[in-house]
Amino acid sequence: MQSLFEYREDECSWYYFDSSYKTLLGACLFIFGICGVLLNGWLFATFVHSHLLIFKSHILVLNLCTASLGRNLLGFPFAGSSAVAKRWLFGSACCQLYAFMNQFFGVLQMSALLVMILERYLFAKFYKRDKFLHIHFYWSLAGACWINALIFSIPPLFGYGLYSCDTTGTSCTFLWPSIYSGAKQLGFTVPYIFICGVAPVIAMFYYMGKAIRLEKIYYRGEQQKEHKHLTQSIHAICVATLALWIPAGVLIGWQWIPLFVQAYRPHVPPALSLIAAISSEAVTSIPVLSYLAGDERLRAALLGRMRKHYALLRPERAKRYNRV
Repeated sequence: MQSLFEYREDECSWYYFDSSYKTLLGACLFIFGICGVLLNGWLFATFVHSHLLIFKSHILVLNLCTASLGRNLLGFPFAGSSAVAKRWLFGSACCQLYAFMNQFFGVLQMSALLVMILERYLFAKFYKRDKFLHIHFYWSLAGACWINALIFSIPPLFGYGLYSCDTTGTSCTFLWPSIYSGAKQLGFTVPYIFICGVAPVIAMFYYMGKAIRLEKIYYRGEQQKEHKHLTQSIHAICVATLALWIPAGVLIGWQWIPLFVQAYRPHVPPALSLIAAISSEAVTSIPVLSYLAGDERLRAALLGRMRKHYALLRPERAKRYNRV
C-alpha cells in the first residue's frame, strides 16, 4: 500500500492516481462551480435590487450566499484547471494562499449555517413575548462568522497545522494531520475539529428541533407562516449540506485513523477523493435551490426582481407582494 512517507508533504507529489479520474474531477468542478457562481450571483444581485427581502433574517441568508460565492470563485478556476492539467499549476506560494482561502470559506460556510439555525430558534423563542432581535444582533452574528473563519484559517500559515496538496495532487487544502505534526499542530487540529465540526453539527440538530417545536406553538398569522417557510428552507439547507459533506468527513477519517493507529497515511481510494471534492463544490448550489423550492418570498424575489413582475406566482400571492 502506498504511503506518503515516500514524499515531502510541503510539495505537490505525483500520486498513482489514474489520469481519467482527474479529468472527470476537473470537468465536474467546472460544471458545479459555474452553476454555483450563477446561482449565488443571482441571489446576491437580488439582494441589491429586490424590495421584498426586508426581514432582518435575510442578512444571514446573504452571509451564507457570500461564503458560497467566495468558495465558487476560488474553487473551480484553480482546482478545476489543475485537475484537467492533472497537476497543481500555480506553485507552492499560491498553494498556501489557495488552501488558506479554501479553509476560510469552508469554516465560514459552517459558521453561517450555525448562526442561521440559532437565529431561527431565537426568533421563535422571543416572538410571543414581543421581544424582537435588534438588527445590530444580526450584523454581529455575521461578523462573528467571519472572525471565527479567520481564527481557524490563519494558524496553519504559522506552523500550527499544515496547508499542502490534497489526495489528488491537483488542489491544496488543510492536511489531516501532517505526518510530522508536533504538539502545536495537534493542539490546533483537535480544537478545530471540535469547534468547527463536532460542536456545530450537534448544536444545529438541537436548535432545529427546538425551533420546530416553538413554531408549532406560536406561529399562526400570515407573516409567521412566511417565517416558518424560511425556517423550513434553512433546515433543508443544513441537512442537505451536511449530507454532501459526509464524503469529505469519511476522507478525513480515512487519513487520520491509520496515522494514529499504525503511524502511516494510506493511499486514498480515487473514487472517495473524487466524490469528496465534487460534493464539496456542489454544496454551494444547495441554498439557492432550497430557497426556490421552499421559501415563497425569496422565490418571488429571485424570479421577479423588478417591481410588479410576479407572473410566476399565484395571482392572490402576486397582489400581496405588489402591495409591499
